[in-house]
Amino acid sequence: MGTSVGAANAVIAKDPKLQIQRFHGLRSYGSIPLNRRVNVLPVSSSSNSSIITATATPVKPDVAAEPKRSKVEIFKEHSNFIRYPLNEELLNEAPNVNEAATQLIKFHGSYMQTNRDERGTKSYQFMLRTKNPCGKVPNKLYLAMDDLADQFGIGTLRLTTRQTFQLHGVLKKNLKTVMSTIIRNMGSTLGACGDLNRNVLAPAAPFTSKDYLFAQETADNIAALLSPQSGFYYDMWVDGEKFMSAEPSEVVKARNDNTHGTNFPDSPEPIYGTQFLPRKFKVAVTVPGDNSVDILTNDIGVVVVSDAHGEPQGFNLYVGGGMGRTHRIENTFPRLAEPLGYVPKEDILYAVKAIVVTQRENGRRDERRYSRMKYLISEWGIEKFRNVVEQYYGKKFEPSRELPEWEFKSYLGWHEQGDGELFCGLHVDNGRIGGKMKSTLREIIAKYDLSVRLTPNQNIILCDIRRAWRRPITTALAQAGLLLPRYVDPLNVTAMACPALPLCPLAITEAERGIPDLLKRVRAVFDKVGLKYSESVVIRVTGCPNGCARPYMAELGLVGDGPNSYQIWLGGTPGQTVLARPFMNKVKIQELEKVFEPLCYTWKHKRQAKESFGDFTNRMDKHPVRSWFCLLVDLVPYPVLEIKQGFEKLQEIVDKWEGPAEAPARFNLRLFADKKTFEAMDELGKLQNKNAHQLAMEVVRNYVASQQNGKAE
Repeated sequence: MGTSVGAANAVIAKDPKLQIQRFHGLRSYGSIPLNRRVNVLPVSSSSNSSIITATATPVKPDVAAEPKRSKVEIFKEHSNFIRYPLNEELLNEAPNVNEAATQLIKFHGSYMQTNRDERGTKSYQFMLRTKNPCGKVPNKLYLAMDDLADQFGIGTLRLTTRQTFQLHGVLKKNLKTVMSTIIRNMGSTLGACGDLNRNVLAPAAPFTSKDYLFAQETADNIAALLSPQSGFYYDMWVDGEKFMSAEPSEVVKARNDNTHGTNFPDSPEPIYGTQFLPRKFKVAVTVPGDNSVDILTNDIGVVVVSDAHGEPQGFNLYVGGGMGRTHRIENTFPRLAEPLGYVPKEDILYAVKAIVVTQRENGRRDERRYSRMKYLISEWGIEKFRNVVEQYYGKKFEPSRELPEWEFKSYLGWHEQGDGELFCGLHVDNGRIGGKMKSTLREIIAKYDLSVRLTPNQNIILCDIRRAWRRPITTALAQAGLLLPRYVDPLNVTAMACPALPLCPLAITEAERGIPDLLKRVRAVFDKVGLKYSESVVIRVTGCPNGCARPYMAELGLVGDGPNSYQIWLGGTPGQTVLARPFMNKVKIQELEKVFEPLCYTWKHKRQAKESFGDFTNRMDKHPVRSWFCLLVDLVPYPVLEIKQGFEKLQEIVDKWEGPAEAPARFNLRLFADKKTFEAMDELGKLQNKNAHQLAMEVVRNYVASQQNGKAE
């Protein structure tokens, strides 16, 4: 099927009806000169006419009626580049803003929320999210965020899964003070939310090797390339004063280049236009083997490729990842990015820009549920998508270079940076910094003038530590409960949860507040079935199916699907390269042990040597299938989604579970007369995932049974 689909896509891509248009500038529309009308190209004859596949074309086509657009698209069109009516709403005395301003303030890095634990009159407040490419936080910014959390927030800072801070509980009347303080202290919230490029991820470890430095530099450059240019952010929060460092010349050159029709000429937003992107857009950059960034969950994944001497030469590109979905709507789904090709290092900004423009021009704008780039690629197929991107890029992509296997890296504990100084990675449960932990971190960061990096796993790294500081810092951290990795439960090290209740308006049930107890319950199940303390499973919990904590990559993912109820996903792997699949729906929180216990017991007793929980669950499924795929035929222009639940064998085990088998009575028998025999038996036992005692008892029992049956040999 793959060959025929590829051939079909190649033919489709050459159809002149599908060729991309060149831009010749935006026409003003109506009585407001600064507003622009955005029109939609008619779809090809092989497509369903109700599906909008093009976006911000500069000239209005001569059509009788405009196709449907979502309400958010209308808000953007009439906003004067994300200013109106937010600028007016911020001036009135109301504690909230209207519907249009609620959507527009996201582009400025904020969401309006209410405390859902409170009954009666709604208490409106705002969450602010910073934008920190590579998770880099200067000393000055960290101390400012710490102060703002106490003065204008709820007294805590939260580290996100995209290497940023979230500040909760800010009142509308304090927004300008908080925003301007962040800006004046080397920070920004511009584009941390909204329909544009979000924070660009990169490995947080401050290694000084060429590949890591190049990955971080590239992430910074991509973030700058895709940053809004029209000045709305600074107009709103610092009265037009701009606080921006000088951009690298290669970034400015790539942004302004319109050789292949990527830009809106003479527009304040040369890449985004008036409408920006159809939906949020996520980019991650990393080095081969380091999957601390969940590379395949991003719209664009960028991987440094170096030569034999460690000198970066170019990049492998992956496209089409994304986690969001909607319960019981089967044509919404999580998706892994797939290879697009290789580009030399000097072309990376042009290639990224070409991908973004392809999504800008073809992503759906009528239904936001299907507006992410993953749905465009699922509809088109990777061959057609590559063909269109290459027209904007102006070149053909080279074949992807071979890479080693991916591995999750936490970077917890003490490490050499490579420049004579140290860094220390600290585990922060669910990314929530408060209380004694918060005050101690502030004291250390201020006293030693440390910079900080935030990780995509909600942890924090203290950087540039002199060796003489290691002992006093370790002591202070331990007293605040910030422990070295060996003292943190292995289950907690890889666990993640989104904030969910009480502030997130989309949350169906608990995540951050519920996961501490959940992890203790999983540990109790491990103890009950005899799993070792060192054993771990990647557990991620979200309060709704949008997947902010990336539960669809977990070995055990819990996704809120009702009050105190979760959908359970299985099959992700520790390296975060396999998409999990749905296992059970509507499992009440008090019933979770009825699922965990049989699964963990079966894993312990039937797994292969060193087999992870995720690999085990996939192997137990007799007929592994891809959870999501597209059927591309002429009469079906949109992906046909087939869901295969799988895990029938595991489901049967859970359904029939009556508790673990009774352990045999233990007697104080001396099975081994000498150490040599014991060690030999222990080595044999390891091949069967058993210890020497277990294997010896099995041999003895088999021998006794054979004697009783008169079959001794």
